[in-house]
Amino acid sequence: MKKLPVTLRVAVIWWAVVALALLGFGIASWGNSRLLAGGSRSGLIALALLLALLAIGVGYGAWRLLRGQLAGRAWLTTMGLIGGVPLVLRGPRLGILGATLLIGVVLLWLPPSLAYFKEQARAARAARQAERRRVKGLPRR
Repeated sequence: MKKLPVTLRVAVIWWAVVALALLGFGIASWGNSRLLAGGSRSGLIALALLLALLAIGVGYGAWRLLRGQLAGRAWLTTMGLIGGVPLVLRGPRLGILGATLLIGVVLLWLPPSLAYFKEQARAARAARQAERRRVKGLPRR
């Protein structure tokens, strides 16, 4: 297995920190729900669960990226764009969170990262083309 370039090592650390921050915010939300005495706890509990699931998803992507898998880059890019772009457009407070996600996405697409994943991308493209050829060869109904 080839050694990860510096940009991907920084991206792994970046996304791992994001996952830990999401988990920390989830724990804080759950803790705040325990402090409330009224019936408005369900929103904080739901937020805690959502943040925990997001932390698991981002951590999974960072782990796959650490292993040098192209799917880790695709997963984190998807999560970063889906979360980052709307947050940047919401205003300055949430824009900082969105920018954090988008910086992580940029790290995944810098030239050293692209060069590292070039062979995996070619192999994945060839597999998709072979699958399309196989499907087209089936008899029509």
